[in-house]
Amino acid sequence: MAAKLVLEPIFEADFLPCSHGFRPKRGTLMALETLRKLGAKGGHHVLDADIRDYFGSIDHEKLMLLVAKRVSDRRVLKLLRQWLTAGVMEDGEVRANLAGTPQGGVISPLLSNIYLHVLDTLWMRHSAPLGELVRYADDFVVMCKTKAQCEEAERRIRVILERLGLELHPEKTRRVNLYDGKEGFDFLGCHLHKRLSGAIWERERRRLYYLHRWPSPRSMRRLRQKVRELTPGWRCHADLREVIDDLNPVLRGWGNYFRTGNADRRFNQADTYVWSRLRALRVRRKGRHLRAGEVDRWSRDYFHDLGLHRLRGTVKYPEPAQSREPERPPVSRVREIRTHGLKGGLDSLSRQPAREE
Repeated sequence: MAAKLVLEPIFEADFLPCSHGFRPKRGTLMALETLRKLGAKGGHHVLDADIRDYFGSIDHEKLMLLVAKRVSDRRVLKLLRQWLTAGVMEDGEVRANLAGTPQGGVISPLLSNIYLHVLDTLWMRHSAPLGELVRYADDFVVMCKTKAQCEEAERRIRVILERLGLELHPEKTRRVNLYDGKEGFDFLGCHLHKRLSGAIWERERRRLYYLHRWPSPRSMRRLRQKVRELTPGWRCHADLREVIDDLNPVLRGWGNYFRTGNADRRFNQADTYVWSRLRALRVRRKGRHLRAGEVDRWSRDYFHDLGLHRLRGTVKYPEPAQSREPERPPVSRVREIRTHGLKGGLDSLSRQPAREE
């Protein structure tokens, strides 16, 4: 941990804005918001990339050369090399690491960012016009405007990774066409898909698509699995408030991560699943003594009154996305120019936005 605190500021000064993973004041939300805004400005094609066995394929010599460009202390370099080559004990036997970084180590995310900083630098230097690179550790996508740009982006990514001794996974890497909501992709636990703006269609009869996101099917399965583990049949005789106290941290943490997207429907599905599990515990506890109509009393509100966390109604976007099409000037601007004169009207427009009447 001490080595990380010393090394991180040194390399943080070099890292580029396209890297979001395991960095101070950056995270998954910033990466997802970047993609959402790019999708509203004409990003219709995505290279959804996956590096094959990244943490186990990092070349130690190349990594140490990259570190040595910014760190000259031989003691620190020796310590890093010892960490990289430290063996792992499996079934009582020590296995040496010839490549890769130790997963789970405190300094491993920093070392992985240092290694892929080469990708960020070469992309921004030579390939930025093709599309926007958004990377979170070893998970990254490139959002482009055309299919040809997306194909060329994949070719250049493969060339850069080959120089690093890495390769894209042939089955998990794919090109996605987002245009008119044809396809979607999963990134950082979310499924991203373009959806038609119903409000704009009703008001202006224009087909304008925005990039929405919600929990991916895998994230939904993980939540249901966790809920099942906390609500087994044998807990039917436990105090229901204790079961709810165990569920609430899981629901609250999961909801806080996904509430900045279009997750209303998935949140409602999650609430329904949790409610059905708790109701099943009540039914099992009653057994053959269950009376007719008693199940109806165990509604959603019944469990929420006992303190169960509600996911539904907690979704909120950090900020609105702007369309690539400029808005038409409001009528009030013309009225303001007439009132204050040409010079006064233009000055006031540059200082503050016009008021809608």
